[in-house]
Amino acid sequence: MEKIGLIEAIDLNNEYRKMLPKDRVQLRKKRLYDLVTYARENSPLYKELYEDIPVNFTIRDIPTISKDTILTRFDEWPTDPGITMESIQAYLEAGQNGDNDHLKKRYLGRYHVISSSGTDSEPLLNLYDDNCCRIMSVEHLLRGFSRREHMWGFLRHGARLSGIYSTNGAYFFNVFASFRRKYLPLRKKGSVVLSAQSPTSRLIEALNKQRPAVIAGFPSALLRMADERIAGRLTVNPVCIIAEGEYLEEDVRKKISDAFKCDVTSSYSTAETGVIAYECREHHLHLNDDRVILEPIDAFGRPVPAGVESDRVLVTNLLSFPSPIIRYELGDKVILHEEGCLCGNPSPWIEIAGRSLDQIRFVDGVREIVVPVADIDSVLKDEPSIRRYQIIIYAGNRISLRLTGAKGTDKTMAFFKAEKLLRAYMKSIGIMSPMITLDKADPGPDPLSGKYKRIIVE
Repeated sequence: MEKIGLIEAIDLNNEYRKMLPKDRVQLRKKRLYDLVTYARENSPLYKELYEDIPVNFTIRDIPTISKDTILTRFDEWPTDPGITMESIQAYLEAGQNGDNDHLKKRYLGRYHVISSSGTDSEPLLNLYDDNCCRIMSVEHLLRGFSRREHMWGFLRHGARLSGIYSTNGAYFFNVFASFRRKYLPLRKKGSVVLSAQSPTSRLIEALNKQRPAVIAGFPSALLRMADERIAGRLTVNPVCIIAEGEYLEEDVRKKISDAFKCDVTSSYSTAETGVIAYECREHHLHLNDDRVILEPIDAFGRPVPAGVESDRVLVTNLLSFPSPIIRYELGDKVILHEEGCLCGNPSPWIEIAGRSLDQIRFVDGVREIVVPVADIDSVLKDEPSIRRYQIIIYAGNRISLRLTGAKGTDKTMAFFKAEKLLRAYMKSIGIMSPMITLDKADPGPDPLSGKYKRIIVE
């Protein structure tokens, strides 16, 4: 593919912003045609799936694809024959051993690997090339602020940004923060990534030291910081806060905004697509429709009209050439709006009516502690004594574990390791006495859906 530089990426963003509606439609059609053609010519999986697509196809002529299909035939999915599941896993394992390869150097020297959370099934590993990363980095800078004054305030304060994400894996915002620093020079010195799994005291110390102009991160992590800002231990005064990676509930937005006395904005993203929509000053999530196509559908796969809640959505990432995401099924429920918005952005906007599980709530006395599912999942993910696990969470801070030990480790020994890790994590978020027990059952798929869920909330 032809290389896209930083200046060209900025020009592409500005050109689309000025385009007439009919020209925007034509651009999306061309990008879809180029992606489908490239996938059909270079991916064995798509070559088979697209064998009967007509020459002058529309998007509804293209078959849908699910995560299960891709996972089953992963090595046939990429358009680069050098990409294999075995080599990706070796690359990620090297990073887990302390080399942090998924951030320091690219897979095969040219790809960033991003993993979905895998909390509702096995994780899907996606490949992002430099073109995609440059365009997404520019997009994040130019569209990630809901108000123009936020961006100017960010720049005036030295472009200092602190991101609080799950860093124990190749999750989207962890890797995205790394390539933003690479492709946006102004982020190199001012951008800091903090682990959402860190003890609260360590996060406070780091934030007070950096004095960021903008704080971004999971709403659950930002909520913890709001408590510390109210208590007076956290003393930073950001110009705005960007909540991303989880659904932002309105009561959570208000609490964070009141604590920091600034605007709180959000986005809608997935590992497969990156950021699908950014929020405007009216708190409407406008689609990045120049690079992502979102199709709301009902339970039977039929298109859902604007204003009606969908059963799920199909997404197409128009930049995903190494591992094409084309009419890919997501379980999110949305309401698409095509009416105008007072902010002036002509792109359609969406309401998130329901998302797959991405937050867990614990209680410490009268205080509710909200944490990302990815954080809980990462506690046991890399423990070598555990081959497979399921974490079942009940009310009252009760946790039950279903475990299969690795070779040479029985279930009891695996439980001792898991319990110690979970207790340390729970203590770090303020839960001192959780009840953690070993379930007699082995990890297994849901009897109704057949999906394997690592995190189950009862």
